[in-house]
Amino acid sequence: MPSRGQVVMRDVAFPLRDFRMPSGLRVVVEQDARAPMVAMVAVVGTGGTGDPVGKEGLAHVVEHLVFRSRHAGSASVWTRMEDTGAGYVNAFTGLDHTVYQTVGPKESLSALVKMEGQRLSSPLAGVTPEVFAAEREAVRGNRCQRNEMGLVGRVFSWLNAASFPPDHPYARPVVGTHESLTAMSLVDAQRFARHHYRPDNITLVIAGDVDLAAVEGVLLDNLPPEWVGTGAPLALEPRMPNLPEPSPGPASKKLVEHEAAVASPELFLTWVLPRSFDEASAIHDFVQVNLDRSLSGAMFEDTDIAGATTLVVPGTRASMLVVRVALTQGNHPEKSAQKVLDRIFETWAQVIHPGDVLGREFDFQAMRRNVVTGMVLEAEGLLARTTRRAELTHFMMDVRGYTRSQKALMTIDGGKVTDFAYKWLQRERARVILVRPGSNDGAAVAAPVALADEVLTEKPSGRVTPSMLAATSSPVRVLKLDNGMEVLLVPRPGLPVVRVGAVLGGGATFGVKPGVSEMVRFGAFRQSWFAGHGNHWGLHVSSGMRKDHQRFEVAGTSGNVGNMLALLAEQLSTTGTVERVVMYLQEQVVPWRKVLDQHPEMRAERELMRALYGSHVYGYVPTGEQMEKVTQGDMEDWIDEVYRPANTVVVISGEFDPQTVEPLVREYLGGWKDGPVAALTPPPAPPLPALSSRATTVSVSRPGASQGHLQVACRLPTATPELEARYALMAELLSTRTFDQVRSKQGASYGFSARSWLGRGGAAHLIVEGMVDSQRLAETTRGIQTAFTTLAQKLEPAEVERARARLLARQAVSLISSEAWVEELLEARVRGFPPESLAQRPAYLQAVTAEALKEEFSGCMKRWVVGVVADESQTRATFQALSAP
Repeated sequence: MPSRGQVVMRDVAFPLRDFRMPSGLRVVVEQDARAPMVAMVAVVGTGGTGDPVGKEGLAHVVEHLVFRSRHAGSASVWTRMEDTGAGYVNAFTGLDHTVYQTVGPKESLSALVKMEGQRLSSPLAGVTPEVFAAEREAVRGNRCQRNEMGLVGRVFSWLNAASFPPDHPYARPVVGTHESLTAMSLVDAQRFARHHYRPDNITLVIAGDVDLAAVEGVLLDNLPPEWVGTGAPLALEPRMPNLPEPSPGPASKKLVEHEAAVASPELFLTWVLPRSFDEASAIHDFVQVNLDRSLSGAMFEDTDIAGATTLVVPGTRASMLVVRVALTQGNHPEKSAQKVLDRIFETWAQVIHPGDVLGREFDFQAMRRNVVTGMVLEAEGLLARTTRRAELTHFMMDVRGYTRSQKALMTIDGGKVTDFAYKWLQRERARVILVRPGSNDGAAVAAPVALADEVLTEKPSGRVTPSMLAATSSPVRVLKLDNGMEVLLVPRPGLPVVRVGAVLGGGATFGVKPGVSEMVRFGAFRQSWFAGHGNHWGLHVSSGMRKDHQRFEVAGTSGNVGNMLALLAEQLSTTGTVERVVMYLQEQVVPWRKVLDQHPEMRAERELMRALYGSHVYGYVPTGEQMEKVTQGDMEDWIDEVYRPANTVVVISGEFDPQTVEPLVREYLGGWKDGPVAALTPPPAPPLPALSSRATTVSVSRPGASQGHLQVACRLPTATPELEARYALMAELLSTRTFDQVRSKQGASYGFSARSWLGRGGAAHLIVEGMVDSQRLAETTRGIQTAFTTLAQKLEPAEVERARARLLARQAVSLISSEAWVEELLEARVRGFPPESLAQRPAYLQAVTAEALKEEFSGCMKRWVVGVVADESQTRATFQALSAP
């Protein structure tokens, strides 16, 4: 087994072809045959900085409209991509670029390339003023909602304005303002698209199971001829501006405060850094990782600090480092900011005490191993790697940009990182803002006219390819250890990466004393370290508590799988707590939880689960008051019950030899002998509530809110693998119906979605939810009611086929990575389903009939629970408009 400090993996290389079209379009094709899928990423060289003055947010609106474009009377691009088998379709707008992402089966490559060429060459084809108005309102709502990074949309605008000089392009809001969105028109969008969506301003990268010898013909046959061009390739100007080093904007004399829909006060500290998208910017990764590790100490120095995270916002002119600090009360934000700044200064301080020199070098080498392993783990994600290659190729104008960036990362030493921090992370360069809970969502605007259904020249039909049906087929070897533990081995060759996941039955709802599971989540830790720390081998270790189970994950390179298993075994077998940690939780974490418990969204979650499950354990959501009454002995008793081998399932997936790994499994995981050789008994599935023609309603007041949170849920019969497929189809059908009605036609919400939840023991429910313009809550609720009614009464088999194809496509795209295999198999075992149920899922989906779905929707409507978080007047109007289903 590798000794400490050794990250062991084989070399990795992906064959490439680079096409520089005469039109200026660049297409890079990378071969990665791990799975029969292809990813396609287009980078358009314009983002928020390309917005006309006074019409900020236009690039973002155009990004949305591109998916609504219709060519030659066809369905929208979004619909056509889904019908072609695309399992992932998305886009995002940055400061200097817009990125379009698609992943689908390899059989659909030609069709996907054709559609990509159509939407990039005619991005707003068929977009009407009515479609523009609906999409603009959806974008307006996005400003008040959290994005993928957990930040309320407007926060980024405030951060940019605070960080950069007023005349800097980055000081303007990428998401726009109410005024700028109102000022723009379809003509503005068309003018913007004509100016920026040009072949010489776009880079397209295709990666996956591609035939490099034949791909040139695919490109020439399917891209628009004018986007291929004739003659010699067009000479292009550099895309990275030659500018002086960036400087921060003027510091405010007092702390800048804003209000937004946050659960507790949030403090943001920012620094302006050098630009991204080049070799030198690789150092940003080191800085971010080091700060993530060091900032946790700030919580021990200021009881008002509940946690801190970091992120880097990239740009071609500059970058922005953001430290987000969650506060409990926000009673002394200036003091909290100083504590964070102190920690940052200490991270880079050159004052080293005698004997600490080797310690500092050890810390840097540990950080370096984590960053390098993180780079490899990210590369396993086909879409993440394709996106990164597309961005670097576009801005560096070099197909080797991705490789150059990785090599630059490998050459960074401790001195370079320290020098960088001393230059760019000085205290006086920090800019600070505080965001307190509140509304201030902006003035209401008139709702656009709801759109009619698309008129299609041909009826869409979902395509199911062989790749989609075969995606869940992979050898899974089941080991049953003498201590009662179950271990699943899933070899997935392709990249030198292994991921190990473990689940222990129990979770947040388990425990005789309410609140004990949450105290364990925050205060239980590994008490023995003979097997070493994860950073000794660059391992990424994480854990989490879910409603019905506890989870641990370890990820690293293939040569270190033995270290991963030894570390996991010690983590599981020595978990405990001590008095000082319990005291810390009571003094610092519990007060923060009490604050969160009062937030409308947290109150709504408690009320909804209680309405769905009543006195059953799944109707319980722990609170800070309950946590306050938990003792160290309560926590230790909970750990003794849950942490036992027979209550544990482990999945190992990635590039490894099962014959080599099995002895390691038996040595390390099999050596854990605690507890009885039996798993915890799952909670029995609760009986379904009585059928009723009237919905159960729950409401939580959020005075003055311009956005309301609407949830419609129902309990479902006890889950089985076959019913899991039925419930997944129900959620998919509801998602499509509600998204089409609420987002696409009305523009009342940035997006509505539905999902099914299946718990340990068979409990299950369906929920559809989203944020809605508060003035249109009643209208939206009626629309959802109509969707349920029509699905219960008239559901065409063709609609079911399309929904089935979308689910199969998304599943196939997900299972490219070993991480997804660990997730899916652990979920199956938590639910009590056999390992082979994953391989049988396509068959289960194909067996679901329209009649069975109609029956399920009919029963669901008679068990409805409707939850609303909004101003009381809007809530009353919503419930009054809700007729009996």
